[in-house]
Amino acid sequence: MTTINDLPNEILLMIFQQVEDKKKFTRTCKRWNELIANFLYLSIDLSSEGCIRKFMNITFTRSYRQLHIYGVMLVRSDFNWTDSSRQLESAHAKRVRYGTDPYVLLRKCLQVVRQYEGMLEYMNLTFGPFMDKSLLAFLPRSDGPSSLETLMIRFTSWHIMKSEDWIVDRMEFISEEGLKEISEMPNLTSLTFSDNRSKGDRTARRKFFDAIARKAKAITEISLSCGYYACFSDYRIIRSFSTQLQVLSCTVWPIFVKDFLQLAFPEVKTLSLNFTPCTTTPDPGRFFENAKSLVRLTVTNIDDDEFFRQGVYRSAATVEWLTITGTQEIPMDGLHGLIGLRELELCAYIESDVQNAVPCSPSLEKLAIDRCTSGFLFYCVLAESVPYITELYITEDEALNDECLRVICTTMPNLRGLKLNVQLFLEYPVTDVGLRYIGNLRQLEYLSLDCFDSAHLLMERSHLIGFDWAPLLWASEIHLNGFLMIDVSNILDFLLNPNLRSLSLERCGRSASMIETVRKIKQLMDVSRPLPRIAAIW
Repeated sequence: MTTINDLPNEILLMIFQQVEDKKKFTRTCKRWNELIANFLYLSIDLSSEGCIRKFMNITFTRSYRQLHIYGVMLVRSDFNWTDSSRQLESAHAKRVRYGTDPYVLLRKCLQVVRQYEGMLEYMNLTFGPFMDKSLLAFLPRSDGPSSLETLMIRFTSWHIMKSEDWIVDRMEFISEEGLKEISEMPNLTSLTFSDNRSKGDRTARRKFFDAIARKAKAITEISLSCGYYACFSDYRIIRSFSTQLQVLSCTVWPIFVKDFLQLAFPEVKTLSLNFTPCTTTPDPGRFFENAKSLVRLTVTNIDDDEFFRQGVYRSAATVEWLTITGTQEIPMDGLHGLIGLRELELCAYIESDVQNAVPCSPSLEKLAIDRCTSGFLFYCVLAESVPYITELYITEDEALNDECLRVICTTMPNLRGLKLNVQLFLEYPVTDVGLRYIGNLRQLEYLSLDCFDSAHLLMERSHLIGFDWAPLLWASEIHLNGFLMIDVSNILDFLLNPNLRSLSLERCGRSASMIETVRKIKQLMDVSRPLPRIAAIW
């Protein structure tokens, strides 16, 4: 339940007896204990019957500034919640509560929050699907202002249990009645509210956000996730803090997309917008013109090309990091308008969505492609379009083959970082023929090759990749994942690289034998140059 164990009293007594200046030693220990208390983290897991039984039998005495309770009312209620040596005296209110009543567990969770609310700086609570009406009870209600700085609320559905397993009629929610007024939260700067349910109580969500808006005035970071039902209250709380937000991540629904794009975010530096679903966006240009401090932008699921052409590319002049995820081809014309763009990531929900348009940017330094491209034609013009690129990450591109790799390694000699997901199950995969071209990249510092895929029979096609290319590499840091056929001689080939400083082998070779192989190689290595760090992970 706790991450730090108590030091045995006998050891402390022995140390105390040996110290001459006992007063100074006592003051030092007290100060040390205060420093440690700032980093203590109480994590409570209620996702199983065993964890619940343990929790019901524990009395917490140590001080904590960070609290995480996972699974509040997340398991079925036909379990004896009060089967413990310590019964809660306050569990008998208004009506007789049976041993199987989940309200007893709920009261214990709330008691823990009440116990630490005066000192907590971080609180993370994950609730079951029927806890909406009890949410306000978990906000700080101490006599003075709350010290809370970060608040994270998550609602989740059952993983195994079905909704009919829950005896809803016997569940009595904790309301605001009988509780103190919600405390002022002058230090609260970060709010996260995540909901993966198919439906929820919109009224309860609105009341929660209204309480936060009244009691917390210093919020600069908001993350709202709700992928299955629209909540206008999300817009309301974003509007309340729009002029001071520095980090914002939210789902934008059609019911408030027009109002949302009229807001001004002059201080926001990191912005993540998930449009679900949205085909038209009114005046995106003005929206990004008002975001004068924007540096990192993530846009998901927008099918309006003009949102990029007239909005992002033309008006978001300060953006340096851009991530775009979509269900169709992402338009690239106008990208050069982002004169300060350094990193670009192109993603797709469906691997079959093909990206034909090539990004064109004179300032781009890093490009990550996490979707399928048009293959050879795409990579042929990429070097001209991004002349100053130094890092290229390619994953989930089913069109990547030996010819594509040849073009990349011959037209982009200044690459310092290269990451490839080699998919062996394709009709024309990358083989050792293509990997030999990586030897052309003499300025390469980091290389990551991943051919692990648990969904396919890797062993059947692993022979397609030999290791003739290993001695040709120049990278100082190499990470390999999924190369099942690697052996001692192959590893020795990698060590012929004079620049090598780190070799990481993940799911390579045979687990136990691979670790033993690495140990023997370290013993046989000549010490004429610094020994590279070799790690085997399985």
